[in-house]
Amino acid sequence: MKHYKNLEFWLSIILILITIVFSVVAYFLWYSFIFFVGPFIFIHWLGLLSTVFIAVFIPVHYLLKRKRPQNRKIFLRIHVFGNLFSFLLISIHFAQNIGRLANYYPKIGDGIVLFLVLAIIVLTGFLERFQLAKNWVKYTRFIHRYIIVILYVIIFIHTLQGLNII
Repeated sequence: MKHYKNLEFWLSIILILITIVFSVVAYFLWYSFIFFVGPFIFIHWLGLLSTVFIAVFIPVHYLLKRKRPQNRKIFLRIHVFGNLFSFLLISIHFAQNIGRLANYYPKIGDGIVLFLVLAIIVLTGFLERFQLAKNWVKYTRFIHRYIIVILYVIIFIHTLQGLNII
């Protein structure tokens, strides 16, 4: 695949670069996303909505691509760009939280694991989608598919911790 001619590849790269820029801005608090929208801070809404999208659309994507194979490319694009955009919002959420002042620093034990697992999913998905590691396909495919279980477990634990249940 010639990546330099693939619009989807370049849009994905641009979205990843935007994610890095916004994460740096959020980490250094050059722009604060800390304001309330209803009962939660705005950055928590970013993380919550993005997580819901990822948690719901991954199994939906799996089912739809099998039920309607004629629309497989459309579902794949929604999967790729929806999850990249969700990763952007979750990165802002994560960066803003770890960039807090020491007296307001959150407990990030499961949050950092959640972010790292999601970053691995994005990386392996990117490598697999654009065939950047052809010799590693069996490994990236395995990791990309089965680390999802870990993602769901950590999302559940992170949500319970965020609601002060555990």
